[in-house]
Amino acid sequence: MEADRLGGCEGLIVVLDTSIVLDIARGTIPLSSIDGVIAGSYKLVTVKGVLEELSRIAEGGGLRSRIARRALNLVEEVGVVVLGDVEGGVDDAIVALALSLKSRCRVIVATNDRVLRRRLRRIGVPTMYYRRARGGLEVDWHPVF
Repeated sequence: MEADRLGGCEGLIVVLDTSIVLDIARGTIPLSSIDGVIAGSYKLVTVKGVLEELSRIAEGGGLRSRIARRALNLVEEVGVVVLGDVEGGVDDAIVALALSLKSRCRVIVATNDRVLRRRLRRIGVPTMYYRRARGGLEVDWHPVF
């Protein structure tokens, strides 16, 4: 089970989507801003598909590919735990991971993807997203805390 591979469920599990990782690498969202939203300890987790998406973007040229390369380095530097197999799309993998962790751990998904956020809300998984109007991260659905 994924929770066992994480070494337990102390604190909160924050599952990162590609959009959030790119925004952190771009500098739009300071990584430290997660501390401002979450009181207590947490582990950053993502799925293999996010790394594959970032790798595909990084292969191109221009600013977006440089940001994707920075995002890949950031994932490694910060020690983001990579879980899950790539079956179906990345969103499907994130939903499956969140559901498998939700039964044993406190979990929240960090994503700027509205469709994914709506899907997670329907199955009772809290989300965190960057709200440009307020210039910071915001949690959608508080009972996780």
